[in-house]
Amino acid sequence: MRTLRKAAILFLSVLAVCLGVVAGVEFFGAWFIAVFITAISLLAAVLFVTTAYSVFFGAPFVPTDARNVEEMIRLAGVKPGERLADLGSGDGRIIIAAARAGAQADGWEISPFLWLWSIWKIRRAGLTDRARVHLGSYWGANFRKTDVVTLFLINTQMWRMQKKLMAELPVGGRVVSYAFKFPDWPLEAKNGRGVYLYRKSA
Repeated sequence: MRTLRKAAILFLSVLAVCLGVVAGVEFFGAWFIAVFITAISLLAAVLFVTTAYSVFFGAPFVPTDARNVEEMIRLAGVKPGERLADLGSGDGRIIIAAARAGAQADGWEISPFLWLWSIWKIRRAGLTDRARVHLGSYWGANFRKTDVVTLFLINTQMWRMQKKLMAELPVGGRVVSYAFKFPDWPLEAKNGRGVYLYRKSA
């Protein structure tokens, strides 16, 4: 049912764009096509640049399924009032889940499209007082006051991220990674679905 709904939304969106182009040409003339193509080209360029950046300096957007989102929140032991940071927050599903658990959740997302999408989802969920997403790279963020960090990076970025979090997290800070392990950070717990829990010791 969910797949059918997404397909219907995609079809209606494409249909709306096509009708919009036809209407634009009808009312404004052939120059409308040139403006439309230019706008699409700019959007494609932004998408390409942000995707390339995420591949080389973070990870491309791959949605974490709902069961693993729940497991990440559970394994981290997120408590009301704690501060959680999701690195590469995508469509906002983890920060929304953390906010619903009572945490103050912040996400970092490099793609302006995903950033806007996650803002819309946060507002729709009524969680603007506990969840927010920052447009930009998480490498420049500081996590000294963060209790929990969640991430789904790629293997080549794990060593650099380990050094950053070991230097910045407070003692007792937890990190939950999906799919990839840190090179030499002692593992505290894991589950059978590729979710790993780490904790900063004194």
